[in-house]
Amino acid sequence: MRILCVVTGHYGRRIASHLRDTAPADWQVSVWEGPANLPVVIDEPEMFLPDELPETDLLLSLAESASLSDLVPELASRCQARAVIAPIDRWSWLPPGLARQLAERLKRREVGFAAPSPFCALRPHISAHPFVNAFAERYGAPDIRLAVERDRIASWELRREAPCGNTRFVVNKLMGVDIRQAEEMAGLLHHYYPCLAVMPEERPGQTHTLLHAAAKMVQAAVSQAVVAGRQEEVVKSG
Repeated sequence: MRILCVVTGHYGRRIASHLRDTAPADWQVSVWEGPANLPVVIDEPEMFLPDELPETDLLLSLAESASLSDLVPELASRCQARAVIAPIDRWSWLPPGLARQLAERLKRREVGFAAPSPFCALRPHISAHPFVNAFAERYGAPDIRLAVERDRIASWELRREAPCGNTRFVVNKLMGVDIRQAEEMAGLLHHYYPCLAVMPEERPGQTHTLLHAAAKMVQAAVSQAVVAGRQEEVVKSG
C-alpha cells in the first residue's frame, strides 16, 4: 500500500516517522510538507498546491491547519488517492463542520474517507474503504498481547498500535512491572511520551479532552491484556 502523509509540523512528522519505521515492508510511506501559514480563506488553491505528488493509495491528512485540511480533496486528486484518513486530534485543525464537508466532497469523487477522533480510536469497519481498513488493521485503537510470569509483565506483542508510536513506548516501559500497577502506569507513560492529541481543548458535547480519551484507551488495552496474560499463565502452570 502506498501512503502519502500531508504534514505541516511536529505532530504530523512524528506520525510519518513512526509509520516509516514500523510499517510492513511492502508499504511505501511518503511525506509532503505543506505550507504552515495559509490564509483563512483560500481563493486560489492552485497557488498552494504542489505541481506533483507521488501516486498514492491512501492519503493521511496530518495538517495542523484548517486551511490546509480544506485542500484535502484537491490533494487527493493530485496524488490519485483512493481513500483519505483525516484524524481529528485537535478541533482547530479539523473542525466538525469541515470534516463533514470533506466527507461529502470526497464521496462525490468516490474517495473513501475516515475521520477518527482521536487518531488512535481508528478501527476496521465493515463499511470503510478497503485501504482505510488495511491501515486500521495495524494502526489505531491499541490491541495488545502481554505475557505474564509470576505476576509481572514478561513480554509484549502489538496487534494494533497508535499511529504515533505511543502504544509501543508504553508497553516497552511496562516490562517487569507488577500487573497490579500496569494499568495506572500505562496512563502515566501515555502522557510521558507525550500524546499530542488535544491538550486543553474539549470535544464538542464531551466532558473529557481527546488526550484523556486516548489515555483511557491504552489503559483499557493494557488491563484487558493483563487479564488474558494472567489466564494464560494459570493454564500453563496447571
